[in-house]
Amino acid sequence: MEMTEMVDNTIKRLQIERPTFKIYTTSIWTDPDAAVSSINFDSKENSLKKVAESNNWNKKYYDQYLAEGDIEQAELFKPNQYTRICNPADFELRDFEQVSHQSFSEGWESETEGECWTEIEPALIEIGNYAFSKIKELNIEDGFELAINSNEDWYDKTWPLP
Repeated sequence: MEMTEMVDNTIKRLQIERPTFKIYTTSIWTDPDAAVSSINFDSKENSLKKVAESNNWNKKYYDQYLAEGDIEQAELFKPNQYTRICNPADFELRDFEQVSHQSFSEGWESETEGECWTEIEPALIEIGNYAFSKIKELNIEDGFELAINSNEDWYDKTWPLP
């Protein structure tokens, strides 16, 4: 399976290229229209930094809308209390390993009007289980979490450490 090979290659690369990297978050996503999947890693330090940057940016709009009495708009910019970013594009090691799928063609989601997710979702859950069992044995940070995407969000189903 293409995804299993991607996870196995990733683990080998991490152990060789980044042996001291502490994994706080792992994200695996598939884009069925691009026929590509990717695995991404973030550190706790990067996540905290990105959350702080986001909160600082949001704060000026939050304060502005509150001052104007527009509570509904202000809520859209309310600073969050999370310590984890959930956008793989902001991860420290984004697109660390990527696979171009041969098992399906580009445009799959568009061609099926989203019906492809009935096949993709179970495959992503399966690879999430596989990756979680492998990655949790690496150099992970307290609070480690793995996530996969869905047709709803780039960071959807999660596997946190207990």
